[in-house]
Amino acid sequence: MLSIKIMESLILGSHRLVHLDLKGAPPKLTYLEQLFPLLRDWGATGLLLEWEDTFPYVRELAPIGSNGPASPTGAYSIEEARVLLQLAGDAGLAVVPLVQTFGHLEFVLKHDEWRVLREVEAYPSSMCPSHPGAVPLVTSLIKQFVEFHPDIQYFHIGADEVWHMGLCPTCVRRMENSKHGRAQLYLDHIIAVVQFIRDNYPSLRIIMWDDMLRNIDSAVLQEYNLGLYVEPMVWHYQSAHSFQLSPDLWDKYSSVFNNIWVATAFKGATGSSQMIPVIQHHISNHEQWLSLLGREGNKFTRFRGVALTGWSRYDHYAMMCELLAVAVPSLALCLKVWLTGSFNLDVHTSVAKSLGFVDTPLILTPYPRPQPIPQMLNFPGWKVYVGIEWFVNLRVKFRTIVESDQVETWLNPWQIQHGLTNPMQIESLIPAFTDLMFELASLEGYMRVHMEDILFTPTVDEWLGTNVEPLKTRLRQLKKDAESQMSLGARCRRYRNVM
Repeated sequence: MLSIKIMESLILGSHRLVHLDLKGAPPKLTYLEQLFPLLRDWGATGLLLEWEDTFPYVRELAPIGSNGPASPTGAYSIEEARVLLQLAGDAGLAVVPLVQTFGHLEFVLKHDEWRVLREVEAYPSSMCPSHPGAVPLVTSLIKQFVEFHPDIQYFHIGADEVWHMGLCPTCVRRMENSKHGRAQLYLDHIIAVVQFIRDNYPSLRIIMWDDMLRNIDSAVLQEYNLGLYVEPMVWHYQSAHSFQLSPDLWDKYSSVFNNIWVATAFKGATGSSQMIPVIQHHISNHEQWLSLLGREGNKFTRFRGVALTGWSRYDHYAMMCELLAVAVPSLALCLKVWLTGSFNLDVHTSVAKSLGFVDTPLILTPYPRPQPIPQMLNFPGWKVYVGIEWFVNLRVKFRTIVESDQVETWLNPWQIQHGLTNPMQIESLIPAFTDLMFELASLEGYMRVHMEDILFTPTVDEWLGTNVEPLKTRLRQLKKDAESQMSLGARCRRYRNVM
């Protein structure tokens, strides 16, 4: 059981931020207008808003964002972004902007104007902290976000997963001549960033991801007085059986930081190409965090709260994973678990009923497939949820046929090339291919209509192009090959082995 102090902190006094990762499938405002009040009703107190390249940057940063010539989505205009913030405010949700300032900067470093800032010239993810243009870029980003979010109390500087650091010649020399090596390279950049915020926006509290701090000795963190500048957000997305944060971490962090945050996940953490959240995994993650905070939370002056992360892509170039609309049931359940302190049948039943899962159950583990597909639900974007369920079922059917022994044995590429095929085995495949093509076309039409209701057209095109089009292309070729081979009539073909 959680102590009364921690329970009160978790439920009454803490922040519960829902993370919106807008670098993948940014929703239309009409969708967010429906969703935001529900988030508040379900217990959220705010949004951790990661705009990335959907933000309407201006002046020197204009090429980066939604109004730039290379924008993949066109979302959001300045007016639309202001409406988004207004919708959040109207729903009683505080906004915490998240702006990456070191790693995960592909959305900036992919542009020719900022390519020179890369730590490794070929890789756009990490910025070189030794380049004289690094901190000016970050301060420009921060200025524009603070100007656009005038009422914020917190600002998240990211700073996680800096995959490439200390590799360029200048950084190597700095590390060789420094007291703390790679850790110093990292902390020098972080201090420069947070000092700028502190000097120019002294009322802002600064949050950062904690993972790059985990292997830095507490004495070094204390030497940099990092606890005076930032509040770490400790993230971990694993379920109970693989939850691996070291017990020593809490003693270390409590010796440096007075205040702490944690980050769970309700989607985007079980696979880079995951279609439907594994809700059982995410529930377990939240339960494990609650248990851990019951043991370790009182080591800190304040437990600030939790961010329920919902990643849309694993990086700027990755395919999209679970769409937000598909993850609404997972989010609603995770918020409920966080508020009640545990998961049980009553929690499951009440949330499922509120979302419209009456005739069809709310499945916590989406595999194995196929699973029953709901016909009528009751939350924003439910028709897209139904379409994804349909697609995942259909993809299993596709693989069952296309990767079957029958295709591999009697319609493989070598046999097609040499015309050595048996019509008796191929004949039954043609109607199976035809039926699959018809169902895929129906699915594509359904998804385009209902995705367009809540998502921008480039997102719809990307999702269909990534997931549906390859299946259609494969089926068209298989059907063409099968029909061509049938026309041969199993005639004897001559061929030679090429040595």
